[in-house]
Amino acid sequence: MASSSSPWARHYQHVWEERSGSPRLPMWLRVAALAYGKHGANGHAPFAAGEVALALSSVQPNTGNITTPARQNVRRAIDVAMEYGFLAPGSSSRCLIVPHHAIEGGIGNAYAPCPFHGPGLGRPWGQAA
Repeated sequence: MASSSSPWARHYQHVWEERSGSPRLPMWLRVAALAYGKHGANGHAPFAAGEVALALSSVQPNTGNITTPARQNVRRAIDVAMEYGFLAPGSSSRCLIVPHHAIEGGIGNAYAPCPFHGPGLGRPWGQAA
């Protein structure tokens, strides 16, 4: 059987998005799962202010209260996910970027500008035109 030098497989984004809601996972993995669940064809997953923190919230089982992580903890989770290679540099709570080597495809145009990063990163992952 011949093998490709770089085999790949597809993933379902809704599964990754569901995993991002699991309080059993470390926050850095949850934020990475959120990126993989929401990215477009350009690798960017833009969010409104506070939306990533809300997605990483957890429900307290004894009270039913929702606990949203502090902004600093969200930033730390994003930094760890970048350090581990799950997110690309430039990721923030306003736009999580999936590394270019990790995905292909997604909704939209691979060359569409990111609404948060603007036209400077209009091609996937900041490649020049």
